[in-house]
Amino acid sequence: MNLREWMNQNSAVVTIVAVVLLLVSLGVIIMTLTPQRAARVVDVYFMDTADGSLFVGKSDELPPIVAPSGKDGVRAFVFACGDCGDESARFTGWLETYTPEAKKAIETPAEGPEGGMDNYEIVETGHLVASPTSNGQWFMANSENGMKLMDTVQAKCSGDVPAKPCFPGRD
Repeated sequence: MNLREWMNQNSAVVTIVAVVLLLVSLGVIIMTLTPQRAARVVDVYFMDTADGSLFVGKSDELPPIVAPSGKDGVRAFVFACGDCGDESARFTGWLETYTPEAKKAIETPAEGPEGGMDNYEIVETGHLVASPTSNGQWFMANSENGMKLMDTVQAKCSGDVPAKPCFPGRD
C-alpha cells in the first residue's frame, strides 16, 4: 500500500494532523508578529556621589547617571529591617555602577550572531559594587569581595528578620 492509498483510507487522521499543523503555524505567526512586552520600568534609588544623598531614578537607567548635583549618581540598593515606610529602618546595602566601557557595551550590543555575548567579559569586569561607606573602593560585582559585600546585607538585621528590599513610593 502506498502513501496515497493510506491517506485515502485514513482521511480522518490526515485531516486531524493537517488541522493541528495549521493551528501550530498560526500560533507561531501570531507570536512572531505580536510585539514583545517591554521590561517593566520602576522607580529605584540612586546616590549622589557629591554629597551621599539618595534620589529617585528609573530602573532602566544604567549608572552612573547625572545626579541632581551634576556629579555622578550610582545605583543604591536600599533595604529595611522591617517596614520600608519607616525611614529610620532603611539603610543602603551597596552601590552599583558600570565602567564607561561596560555601559557602552550594554547600551550598544555587538552586531552579529553572537550579539551581546562578544561584550560579556567587558560587561562582567565593568559591573562594579561598593559599600556606601567605602570611600570609593569598588569591586567587580562577581568577585569574592563583591559577593561578600552584597551578602553582608542580610546580617544587618537582628534576629531572624531578613533585610527587605525597598523601592521609592512603595512601603
